Amino acid sequence: MTPDDADSHDRQDGAYAYRAFISYSHKDKDLAQRLHREVESYRIPSKLIGRQTGVGKVPRRLRPIFRDREELPASGDLTAELSGALRQSMFLVVICSPAAARSRWVNEEILQFKRVHGDARVLAIVADGEPNATDIPGRDHLECFPRALRYRIGADGVLSDIPAEPIAADVRREADGPRLAVQKLIAGLTGLKLDELVQRDTQRRIAQMTTIAAGAVVGMVVTGGLAFYANSLRIEANAQRTIAQHEAAAARAASDYLVGTFELSNPATENPRTITALTILGRSADRARRELAGQPAIQARLLATLGRAYNNLGLLNEARTAFEQAMPVINRSGPDGAEAMLVLATTYEKQGLLEKGLGAVRHAEALLGPDPKANASLRAQAALTEGRILTSASKVKEGVAAFDRALAYYRAADDASEGALATVLNNRGLLLSDDGQFAAAEASLKESLDLFSKELGPNHLYTGKAWFALAQNAFNAGDLPTARAHIANALRIERGVLDADNPILADTLSMQGQIYQGLGQMAEAERSLREAVSIYREAFDGPHYLIGIAEVYLALIESQRGATAQALATLDDAKRNYDASYGKLHPNHGDLLVNRAKVLARAGRIEQARADCAAGMTILRDTLGADASFTKQMAGECRGLAPAGQTRVATGG
Repeated sequence: MTPDDADSHDRQDGAYAYRAFISYSHKDKDLAQRLHREVESYRIPSKLIGRQTGVGKVPRRLRPIFRDREELPASGDLTAELSGALRQSMFLVVICSPAAARSRWVNEEILQFKRVHGDARVLAIVADGEPNATDIPGRDHLECFPRALRYRIGADGVLSDIPAEPIAADVRREADGPRLAVQKLIAGLTGLKLDELVQRDTQRRIAQMTTIAAGAVVGMVVTGGLAFYANSLRIEANAQRTIAQHEAAAARAASDYLVGTFELSNPATENPRTITALTILGRSADRARRELAGQPAIQARLLATLGRAYNNLGLLNEARTAFEQAMPVINRSGPDGAEAMLVLATTYEKQGLLEKGLGAVRHAEALLGPDPKANASLRAQAALTEGRILTSASKVKEGVAAFDRALAYYRAADDASEGALATVLNNRGLLLSDDGQFAAAEASLKESLDLFSKELGPNHLYTGKAWFALAQNAFNAGDLPTARAHIANALRIERGVLDADNPILADTLSMQGQIYQGLGQMAEAERSLREAVSIYREAFDGPHYLIGIAEVYLALIESQRGATAQALATLDDAKRNYDASYGKLHPNHGDLLVNRAKVLARAGRIEQARADCAAGMTILRDTLGADASFTKQMAGECRGLAPAGQTRVATGG
């Protein structure tokens, strides 16, 4: 039986029981434990999962890894358990040290593995000593490679005198260091190129650093820790510059920038626990413009991050100002400038300035250049941002087309995650739902939920948003019990991860209020809607269409309890919010008038109600079209009003 035959015999359907077997001397036990943990917990970049390499498809996780936890007996053969594990392992990882080189059992494990699998899948990690020191007179005591590792196995299963020349990673800091050594090992275990792993890991750590920086800005309690962490990242990036030069340069610039920003906090004159997020963000934007003027790409990247922080905190005017003042630099920074413009487009969209938002998207696309195959991920982000703006403008056909372009770009990109696809599917489903295509919307939204749950986990913010989207679709379709269950899932997740004044939470509360109202649970509905309005007012610091949407439903509740004057005043404020956000007639203006007609009809003011309904329907036909699902729905609402000449008894107000 050949090694390949034996290998196949010990596996079912070609699957190995273990990704790797770790062989080590008991003196290297601590390193073996740490290596075992790091390899099993290593997250393969999502875009690389499933890629076909020389050792098969790249898995999501490299587990299980076999590591014997007991010392072996003083004599005898390897146990049946160890021999079986060696046969059923795809790779052998040898932790090399002088102790391992002298270990009979490490040598025997290498021999047994090579007899079954050959030489190619033996990977070495140097912990101490010198490789091939036996060949140097007087230094043989430093040899770290076991003999079975240094020579090839013959066809007869006997160790030959042909040098194997193993290539080893070295965990010592004066060599590869722990991080790069693990990355080399991961590359060997997956068949991936080392530079792909290093670059993606560097990008991930830059993102982590940015997240930590944003958290520090908000919390204001980890300034020193952030500076230390950011500087550590810069040092590690320097060590890997030959593999990921561009990303390392970006990491160094970002680290120095962030550290310098926090150094502006003078403990002699300022209390670091009371400095506001707005103060730190303002300083950051000023420094980016002043000190990074000669590095437009780095400046644009940092401005994009600052813009997201402003947007997430609801500081939309500050975000807009920071970007507009930096426009000359953004225009010189190419694709990095495109990313900044897309964040600005989102700022405009959040402010209700939809035409400006579309203009910023076009600006971003121009910075990306004419080649549609270049910068696929950024082009996908541009199409996604455009789709969101078109959704706010109730342009269904154009919005769906934009989301479909985003999906196509992400699927063509080499760095798009499942979460990115899920985001597009989520937005696409919501737009289809608004157009009355509920079955198609549900299919898109369920796929989005599955991807978010798989990529990020069941309690992540974006998983909560996916539940929100499903709730909205069920609400639009009239399935209120299902909508109530979905929105409860969304709210549970969001309350666990968001501050109580985050506008994302207000979106969910507003939807919950609408669902409760539809179910006749008026007290619960009003409580949710008023909490939403309070959060919106604090976040936006001025008129916003989202305030108007929640107020329309509040007005209907006020009307139902007989407070007609209060309901009409609430609707008037909703109109002011719509006017300020949209700048022209929008479908929500038509919806508001139809709902105002309901309030008037309930108070017995039928002629006024019919006039408002007619005016509202004109707006809906002009903006959405007569055949739109929502237009037809509102027409039915108007037909349901009491006919002319019939009055209703007013109950108050």
